[in-house]
Amino acid sequence: MDKLTLEKIANSRLMQGISDVEKMMVCFGAREIEKRSGETIVGYGEKASIVIITYGKATVVSEDYFGNRNIINKLSECEIYGAAFVYSRHEVTSRLIADTDVRAVMLDGEKLHKACGENCADHTRFLYNVVKTISQSCVGFLEKTEHLSRRTTREKVLSYLTAESIKKGATEFTIPFSRQELADYLAVDRSALSSELGRMQADGLICFKRSRFKINNTILNA
Repeated sequence: MDKLTLEKIANSRLMQGISDVEKMMVCFGAREIEKRSGETIVGYGEKASIVIITYGKATVVSEDYFGNRNIINKLSECEIYGAAFVYSRHEVTSRLIADTDVRAVMLDGEKLHKACGENCADHTRFLYNVVKTISQSCVGFLEKTEHLSRRTTREKVLSYLTAESIKKGATEFTIPFSRQELADYLAVDRSALSSELGRMQADGLICFKRSRFKINNTILNA
């Protein structure tokens, strides 16, 4: 692996505090992959592995029999996918799709389960990072569940935008979704979402242009 790739891997949450990233990549049977925009990086039922995005962006989705899409998460450089599947030994039930041309590193799921023969500090730290990463993912899923539990499209949008505003520490921010992607994330119809956003802007609750939103302070103080 080249120096830039190793730097991107080292900046991922999984490798925080790891002294010899290159050695860890060898231990975990890491291999580099490249995908074009729109191609599947990891598909349903595939052998579980951890994917670290080193270039580009990707989306985690699930789809039902009729093709209805649910967006689970969006990933950028240095972000990861698959840790929960690897360590739970659960079948892969989502799909990772390249939003742009993507380069990534895949860590072999079976080798991730094997104990380190040297019982080194880096492996211990890696397992700590895995637990932390999975925990953070669980928080994200709970947050999404909170949005989806709202009864109306307006309530779902307000729940999501309020959470984003709090995370960004600002009332004006950019979301990672297009309009269709936001509809898929919140499990609502796209045209119904667009209509509701227009009404919310007319009511003075929000201002927006494409993926840039500004939320009224009164919502946060409610």
